[in-house]
Amino acid sequence: MNNINKTTKAITPLLPLWSYQLQMDSKLAIRTRKDLEVHLITRALKDEAFRHKLVANPKAVIEEELGKKLPATFEIITVEETETTLYMVLPCNPYEGVSEEELKSLVGMAYEDIAQWVLEQQRNTLLDEVSSVPMFIRVWKDKDFKHKLLYSPKMVIEEECGVEIPENIEIKILEETVHILYIVLPRLDNELVPKMIEWFDDIKSARKPQPLFAKIPVGYCSSFQYGSSCSS
Repeated sequence: MNNINKTTKAITPLLPLWSYQLQMDSKLAIRTRKDLEVHLITRALKDEAFRHKLVANPKAVIEEELGKKLPATFEIITVEETETTLYMVLPCNPYEGVSEEELKSLVGMAYEDIAQWVLEQQRNTLLDEVSSVPMFIRVWKDKDFKHKLLYSPKMVIEEECGVEIPENIEIKILEETVHILYIVLPRLDNELVPKMIEWFDDIKSARKPQPLFAKIPVGYCSSFQYGSSCSS
């Protein structure tokens, strides 16, 4: 999204971790927060000791990986998926309190553009881009829908995406703010780890898109309708 450069001093977007904060004096060759998360998850899948450290003290681990200190105001929380618990991260609205009309006037973009741009910066842990964009837009613009998603995520995702989620699966929503961000680690499965490492390596090398519920192994949640997308 090249038109993000149209941002003016009068309206500065807010995100928990900006690309420039990762790139400045970093030991890692990364461009975005998404690159950082993929790097961390890949290491966590390969190294159990690193995984434990990332869960126990994620901010210290990230600072060590980057070779630099992060702002003191940042709080970073790592959560681990289980066989029955999955997480969806809701990014903060970088233009909180700004109407779509004001966005178009000041920045030349609509909220659909902003949602797509946010997804270029950080990975969503559950839905693909086609599904995430309309979901984020509604969350940012509709407080009632946001409340419904936060407190009844499973029902909302089933309704919006046309999927059937197994009864034993719980979906939890993690809402980020400017100062709080989450890292979601996929559950460890000895049989699946090699495939997952290969999958994350593909993302790093080719920025492979993530299909809906792609991280759920086939056969594990066989009733999911793979490839479905939320309606806009």
